[in-house]
Amino acid sequence: MEINAERIGPKMNHPTAARLANEAGFAGRQRQGFPRGWTAHTVWILLAILVFAPTIYWLWQRWTMSVWHNIHGMFIPFIVAYFIREELRSDQIVEAEQSAWGFLFLIPGLAMIVLDSAIRTQLLSAFGMVVCLPGLSLLLLGRRRTRALAFVWVLAFFMLPIPAAFIERFILLLRRITAVGAEQVIALLGVPVGRVDTTLFMPKNTFSIVDACSGFSPLYASVTLALLLAYMNPSWPRRVVTLLAVFPITMACNILRTALLALMVQRWGDGIMHTFLHPASGLLMAVAGMALLVFLSRVGMRGPAT
Repeated sequence: MEINAERIGPKMNHPTAARLANEAGFAGRQRQGFPRGWTAHTVWILLAILVFAPTIYWLWQRWTMSVWHNIHGMFIPFIVAYFIREELRSDQIVEAEQSAWGFLFLIPGLAMIVLDSAIRTQLLSAFGMVVCLPGLSLLLLGRRRTRALAFVWVLAFFMLPIPAAFIERFILLLRRITAVGAEQVIALLGVPVGRVDTTLFMPKNTFSIVDACSGFSPLYASVTLALLLAYMNPSWPRRVVTLLAVFPITMACNILRTALLALMVQRWGDGIMHTFLHPASGLLMAVAGMALLVFLSRVGMRGPAT
């Protein structure tokens, strides 16, 4: 006995049936195509790790060399990964996207890495690796997602060490600013002090402000943090204030640290510079300056930003 399906339930019009059939077919194609797309993504990622491994190892050595170098660089890959993860989680479009425009970044970046294998600067290879990142994003994530992550690719450059030859004059300027400020602080505390360029002369000892004490390393880290805070802050006035406050806050902390170290040398001698107090004071003041930046960027954010 045959049963007519039209007599059992409500009739479904043809447009609705066609729409549901199309949606079911699209979902089925996504379920079939998605694993294949991510298999290709995995291959690209593994190849990138293989190519970039020597450069990543060199960067890790630079980041962990001492607290006076760009130690903040080791945190940037995790920040980049976090923003990529959040972008993918918030993206409602699951369908895989690719863009061949990625080769415009990938080819020059890989060329830098190949060239650096001959001249062995390592820094050129690191720069090429960062140039490759938006190229890989275009190939794996497409133009729309890459454009949404534009800040991330700019932030990635801040994990690179800056060659001293490029910033020699700027470091000298920072040393002189620190020396002038420390001289004023020491004099305010009642200790006789004189200054010749970046050397402080006190009754019992002298204190020379070298490149490591210029404040460039905490300034570099603070600029990176300020850019991140400004990006995450919805208020343009607070963004501007945060960015403008980086230099005075960082230099004020470095001046205070230098003055305290000079006073300890005056009291206990040069041996104090070979104890844990020397690097610990640098980390403490760097953290204090960054905490001030975070506080400044969050002031007045209880309500919606305008």
